[in-house]
Amino acid sequence: MKLFFSSMRREKGTLYSLVTRYYIFFAAAVLLLAFIVVRLTDESLEMANITIDVDKIINNKEALKSEKYDRLSTGGMPGKGSYFEVLDEAAKVIYSSDKSKSNEYSPEVLQFIPDVSGNTYYYLDSVIGDDGKNRGYILNKYMTVTSDEDEQFGLGGIAVFDEDRNVIFQNEGINIKHISDSEYKILFENDEDTYLQKFEFTTGSGDVRTMLIHQDFSSSSANNAYRKIYMTAILSFLFILSIFVVFFVLNTAFAVRKPIKMLQNAMDDFGSGNKDVAITYSGPKEFVQIMDSFNEMAGKLATAEREKEKLEEERQKILADISHDLKTPVTVIQGYARAVADGLVPESEVNKYLETISRKSDNLAELINSFYEYSKLEHPQFRIYKKECDICEYFREYLAIKYSELDLSGYEMEINIPEKVIKKSIDEAQLKRVFENIISNSVKSNPKGTVIYAGMEVLEGKTDIDNKVYRNDNVSKTAGSERGSKNDRMAQNYDDRSPKVVIYLGDNGVGVPAAIRDDVFKPFIVGDDARTSGKGTGLGLAIAKQIIEAHGGTIRLMDENESDYSTMFEIIL
Repeated sequence: MKLFFSSMRREKGTLYSLVTRYYIFFAAAVLLLAFIVVRLTDESLEMANITIDVDKIINNKEALKSEKYDRLSTGGMPGKGSYFEVLDEAAKVIYSSDKSKSNEYSPEVLQFIPDVSGNTYYYLDSVIGDDGKNRGYILNKYMTVTSDEDEQFGLGGIAVFDEDRNVIFQNEGINIKHISDSEYKILFENDEDTYLQKFEFTTGSGDVRTMLIHQDFSSSSANNAYRKIYMTAILSFLFILSIFVVFFVLNTAFAVRKPIKMLQNAMDDFGSGNKDVAITYSGPKEFVQIMDSFNEMAGKLATAEREKEKLEEERQKILADISHDLKTPVTVIQGYARAVADGLVPESEVNKYLETISRKSDNLAELINSFYEYSKLEHPQFRIYKKECDICEYFREYLAIKYSELDLSGYEMEINIPEKVIKKSIDEAQLKRVFENIISNSVKSNPKGTVIYAGMEVLEGKTDIDNKVYRNDNVSKTAGSERGSKNDRMAQNYDDRSPKVVIYLGDNGVGVPAAIRDDVFKPFIVGDDARTSGKGTGLGLAIAKQIIEAHGGTIRLMDENESDYSTMFEIIL
């Protein structure tokens, strides 16, 4: 639980949310960059002054007054086809900045050319009949109209012409009787890709001149100016975008590479022998889980390493115990046999020595047999062979035979087996070995007159928690406690859905020493007096545990306060 809350505190979203957050920041930065580039591009277009600008020509007053027109330049106008012409009062061209042009004008034509001031502008539109043919023309005159309140640009006059361009109707703002071909050409059929404006000025000698300014918007120069600005904007956008991409990729790579590098370093340290490796990391949930899994794995491996060292120590101790247990009877047998063989033993003592040799040989044989049985149970190919039987009757028959044997040896028995038929699949021979080992321990460890208890309970339809409570109380019941009646009533409240068999074996003898109670099922664990007397090998309970677990059951030494007996083993099948 502590690790879980620690992980929750260290988790900062998921990897998906991290990448999504980076992507949102990246997209927002790109949009902001695009907005800035568009704004700067618009400002650059305005600053480039690609729109119509004739100030550089008409503001050169000195050149105009002195009629030194070659000093005027069209550099302020877009397009290579831009040029200007100067006309006298008769509308005759007296100067052209483009010598290749030879235009002719009339005074009547000039009135239809818009002035650079933009105060007057004519617009001619044709009138198409229902049959699709031209039925005439409408001429609109736009000009700046001044009133008492303000000044505004609007329609200053209108005239209607027939298909021969003769006037049909006109108001006060226009006084034109007929539109000539040259005038029509200026108004409607200008074949030049230029924008035509006029500017009237007076020379130093008092002559009135008219300048016609042709501004070219069709040539590639204007397009090149636009293209240059747009290409600069695009390249700038791509360059800054590439910086954003690199920054985004590096941040994402760092967020992923950092935990991977930490994990790699920890694995290297772990591989080099440092088992106390722990990674402290805060970041995406997936990486936190990986780090926690690694820490858990490292902890388990470190624990396994310590367990391995502990097992090795236990193995060394087992070997020492085996050596001790084998050496004691062998030494006695060798000494007594040599004494008898060498004639050192009086004739009257020979039988006594031979009986001692025989007894030690039996002890040695029993010890070796216990080693063999334990090693056989430890073998991976060990199997038990179950068959179904009435376990109550099986236990009753075993105790009937054991009762006579114990009675002859000076021990008493208390037996409590229910009068029921309970079918269980067991290995009868192996389960008998369990009973023998436990009862033999009681006989070897206790003096004559000790009461050995054997009982069985059938727990029907209980949960594991109920079973535990019922079992613990019933040990006292089977030992003669008054608490049994309470548990008898509890047992009646359960059905027979999942019966469990609990077997109790124990005694009221000296009990198990407190120093070895927690380790009684480990091999070669015996009391000091048992080892020195040669009455125990320390394998009986270890063998019993192996057999019970092979049956899928459990065995445990009950606590002293759980039973009225000093020693009580609980076996659950």
